[in-house]
Amino acid sequence: MNLERQLLAQFATDHPAEVASALAAMSHREAALVLGNLAPAVAAGLLHYLPSLSAALSLEQLSTEDTAAILIAVRPDIAASILRTTPSERQAAVVACFPSRLQTVISSLLIYAEDTAGALMDPEVLTAFELEPVRQVLARLQRNPAHALYYLYVVADDQRLVGVVNMRELMGARPDASLASVCTRHVASIAASATWQTVVEHPAWGSVHALPVVDAAGQFIGVLRYETVRALERRRVSAAQTDSGLQTASALGELFGLGLRGIFQWPASGIAGGPGKRES
Repeated sequence: MNLERQLLAQFATDHPAEVASALAAMSHREAALVLGNLAPAVAAGLLHYLPSLSAALSLEQLSTEDTAAILIAVRPDIAASILRTTPSERQAAVVACFPSRLQTVISSLLIYAEDTAGALMDPEVLTAFELEPVRQVLARLQRNPAHALYYLYVVADDQRLVGVVNMRELMGARPDASLASVCTRHVASIAASATWQTVVEHPAWGSVHALPVVDAAGQFIGVLRYETVRALERRRVSAAQTDSGLQTASALGELFGLGLRGIFQWPASGIAGGPGKRES
């Protein structure tokens, strides 16, 4: 990697919002030149600040495999938001490159309209049945720690949300006690169809780190994390500030000693034939 690319990669890592703003001010092909020549994890960090449609149109300039590599590295709700604005044939080809578990997660998010609670939730959260003993639940949590939250949500046999218990209370409970005897029955939740405005303004955020999401029948289907809601706010603000992108582009040009668009011509020979050539 030459010095210019190293500088760009470092700047994108340290200042993703500013670089994303610059990308939003460029043509989709120019933005693709940048995204395609950053490490997938770095490019993924920029997508948190790009409007979904802008990100989708830029990623369409890349090969299916390169697009998938970037979206695998981004949060599932962000990936689903971008795929939702991608043509169906292209969307299916990209999702087919995902690991099978991620394919399932993305599919569960794509059935909901963009920026609703159902589209923003994390569907991979452990739940437990209300009649399970604490001992059994703790053993399952130890086997699957990656899917544990601050809270454990308690459901009935039909997956209807009936309660919640925080991890401290769970670990301090008697091993033979049932979850029904230790959980709190009054649970703040949000409907999967709730709009992003309702999500952001929900009063429960003042006291919880996550909100359970339920469908029309009251069945638990996932969780909204506090950081996801804050990220949604940032993306909304970023989408409304596209004018600042040109100023950032100019600043980046000064940083590197040449025009920003000139920097992004480094990889031009690699995709001179367009997306089809990247596929070969």
